[in-house]
Amino acid sequence: MDPLSTYFPLKNKVALVTGAARGIALHIACALSAAGAHLAILDEREQEGGVIAGLLGSKLTEVRFWQLDVSDNDAVQRVMVAVEAHFGRIDILINSAGVDASQPYANGLLQKHWEKAMQANVNGSILCSKHVAPAMERAGGGSIVNVLSPCAVSRVQAAAADHAAKATLRMSSMNAMRYATQNIRVNAIHPGVVRPPALAAAMRKRDDLTQALADRAELQMQTTRGSATDVAAAVLYLASDASRFVTGGELVIDAGPCHS
Repeated sequence: MDPLSTYFPLKNKVALVTGAARGIALHIACALSAAGAHLAILDEREQEGGVIAGLLGSKLTEVRFWQLDVSDNDAVQRVMVAVEAHFGRIDILINSAGVDASQPYANGLLQKHWEKAMQANVNGSILCSKHVAPAMERAGGGSIVNVLSPCAVSRVQAAAADHAAKATLRMSSMNAMRYATQNIRVNAIHPGVVRPPALAAAMRKRDDLTQALADRAELQMQTTRGSATDVAAAVLYLASDASRFVTGGELVIDAGPCHS
């Protein structure tokens, strides 16, 4: 039997992380790079993405930045082709790009905010998965991880458009079946309250959202506060060979509220 120490390293693997210029996605990118993966950081924020790529790169791992709007089909296709051409392969896709629509109730949302959330949070993940699949198949297989929300699997009050979009993406099992013959695994994670920068900004803007999240934190079965590193560790598991027999799964990382 292979020792467990051989399961988690991602040496010579190529990973794409969308939305990795900040927040949870940035922590995920750091974890994948530390495990030995070469990285393609995909984000609309050109200046921030370029800085992050420069900081994460090393003699052992190459990190490149591509500016990308994940809701633009043609742009997604071009970038996937460019990444494969540059690195020679693609093994891992982390669909973590998204926008925040912080209005808790759907009837208070402007249509443009609803559509923006659906375009980025739903269409973006679908398009990235669609256009990365051929490259993964050429590489002999791969792993896709969708970063969703625990509100997609519970009834906690939160941002309506954001979580409706994340709930729509609860189709990992369908995509897992679709891509199984190509040796591509598809799984999802639902991170809880870990207060990344985007969430902190939303909390500052809305007292009701702050209270909702505070109420949710009180439901935690554990007394420790989660961090983005906890989320990154779960992604590392699903991206690596440690989960090579896992597909179509959903992992909730919230210390218990979804089970309360």
